[in-house]
Amino acid sequence: MSNFEQETQITGPDISKSIFGGVLVYDGAGHYPGLELLNLVFGVVNEDLLPSTEKVSVRKRAHDFARRIVWDESFSDLDTKQKVLFNPETEEAVRQLLNCLQLPIPSTSKKPGWDRAHFFPFTQSLIHWDARKRGGKILVERKYLRGGGALVYHILRKDNNTERLARSRAGFLALYAESEQSALEKLANTLLKQSYVSDSSNEDLIEAESVLFNDEDEELLRDGVVNILEHHELSAVARIKALISWTAFWLLLIQHRRASKFLGQEHSFIICDCGSSHVQLRRASQRCFKDIENNILNASSKASEGKELKDKQKNMLRSFFWASAATIKLLNAWRGRRHFTLGLELTETLVLAAVNKSSEIPYEAFVDDWLFEKCKLVIGRKAAEKSGLLESFDSSVFEDNENHFAIQMQAAGLLTEYSDATRMVGTGGLK
Repeated sequence: MSNFEQETQITGPDISKSIFGGVLVYDGAGHYPGLELLNLVFGVVNEDLLPSTEKVSVRKRAHDFARRIVWDESFSDLDTKQKVLFNPETEEAVRQLLNCLQLPIPSTSKKPGWDRAHFFPFTQSLIHWDARKRGGKILVERKYLRGGGALVYHILRKDNNTERLARSRAGFLALYAESEQSALEKLANTLLKQSYVSDSSNEDLIEAESVLFNDEDEELLRDGVVNILEHHELSAVARIKALISWTAFWLLLIQHRRASKFLGQEHSFIICDCGSSHVQLRRASQRCFKDIENNILNASSKASEGKELKDKQKNMLRSFFWASAATIKLLNAWRGRRHFTLGLELTETLVLAAVNKSSEIPYEAFVDDWLFEKCKLVIGRKAAEKSGLLESFDSSVFEDNENHFAIQMQAAGLLTEYSDATRMVGTGGLK
């Protein structure tokens, strides 16, 4: 490539940082930003888990030994295996156990290679970075942990609200406290000792390049994280799952909102079909999905004016949105005719992010004041009215949608209806 071509071309990650504040590309979609966030929180070389320093240094670990035992059939390092595994039967038992800890990969049903598979961070010693084997050596890389989690981490640690920042630090510190002496943590830690860990802690440049917007969306992220971490009435696993899901949700939220702002449009919103069987609503949700995708593409084109941005690079940004939405069940399917919905786990995540500790909030406040005003999810009649949708829809469509959503939440233990017909949202049914 000539120097002129290099000067006139621009990449998807560069465009993403200019519009959204961080690198939001397809390879790093879905659960990967949450994994990246935990790697930065617990890998940082600092007494504070969320240091307010200008830059952070991170010690990265690959967990390559355990991952290759499970997902690399050609792995035959007998000397290392014999150090920690009693016999072949022990190795097989460990392999079967670790295989159950794999982070789901919704885009494929094939068995992944070891460098494609990640452990879900049930315990702290299961947290690990991307890794590759190159030239006979194991190296950590950014293949799937591309920068979405780095943006979230940057926003959390740069919180000017010192009281909330202290609560975030305490919440992360307590996240794995109960599992420190568990059998799984001891096994993971033993296997981790046979894996590659970066010798020196280097500054994370991707995190340092993340951009703060200092807007209400970043306040929403911080409040949601604190609320999730402080749900001590729930298990650590429930909090970890919600944290990973919330990270993905918030990133796709800012992607579509900041794309519309960049284009000079009014705030975009997401029309959710909660299964009320209205064809008109389903079609509106499908159109909404396509409109958001087009906004992301158009914003990418506008940001690249004067330079060449290839279609493949633009599609990387658009694909982050739909892949993240499909992974956390904000979309009904990975492929085909897609519309917005709210899966059970995502609904649980949104409740944990909205409600502090063991408190409750009225269902109407949850749907109207939080899901719509904060997250721009259109479910009920009031949200539809504020979004201008009642000009072309009968209000009963959204009333039915809101009631159907309430039934789903009640069945999941997230909503309690009292004798005076008051409906309250909380985590009481999850304990």
